[in-house]
Amino acid sequence: MTSKLTLSIDTKVIKSAKRLSKLRGQSISKIVEEYLKKIGQPQNSSRTKSSILELRGIGGKASNDFNFKEEIADYLSEKYK
Repeated sequence: MTSKLTLSIDTKVIKSAKRLSKLRGQSISKIVEEYLKKIGQPQNSSRTKSSILELRGIGGKASNDFNFKEEIADYLSEKYK
């Protein structure tokens, strides 16, 4: 069973999520669902990635033309204007 969820998210993050969604051919809802499932599972102590790296590879490897560093820089520059 699925339910709707409303979130308040920064505009830059939404734009980034839309680009990632298009590149991966997967809906934003599916990406978020997979991420929430992933973080809800017990962590394996041999696997110590940061949250950002986990987001980068949700459900698989990000597209080769997705510039992760640029997305972070854009987000941070907007956040700290």
